[in-house]
Amino acid sequence: MQKRNIFNNLIPVMLLAVFCTSCGLGDCGENIHFRTDSISNNIYQEEYRCFCGGATTTDVIYVYVTDSVSFRKYIGKFDDQDYIFVKCRNDSIVDVYQKKDVGVMEHKYKTKLISSYNLNDLRRKKKFDSPCAPRAWLFRRQGR
Repeated sequence: MQKRNIFNNLIPVMLLAVFCTSCGLGDCGENIHFRTDSISNNIYQEEYRCFCGGATTTDVIYVYVTDSVSFRKYIGKFDDQDYIFVKCRNDSIVDVYQKKDVGVMEHKYKTKLISSYNLNDLRRKKKFDSPCAPRAWLFRRQGR
């Protein structure tokens, strides 16, 4: 009877140890290039995983538009509930869209235009936003 009691008490401790060691926040590689998609002639959408929640929360993906030579522009971030994508208009304007999951039980999506950028202006400014740099939301105090 004593052995069975010890075994029953040991199971929850072992499960907790496995959960804690395998589901840590930020443990799956932050600031990692996630993927690059071609949008137009030499214009790309780059995605970087900048926050990893493991099994306890969601990953945060930062999105950039770039030509890989003269600019990289941060355009937003998304998680499991939404997605940001870029379309090129006339090879001169980049439109940024947000696709948001608004369904409760089934997936229903709402897509809206959130910003537009002139590619010639981006090339002229020659600004390279570094991946995962705009992370002020992690350190922002409530009530300010």
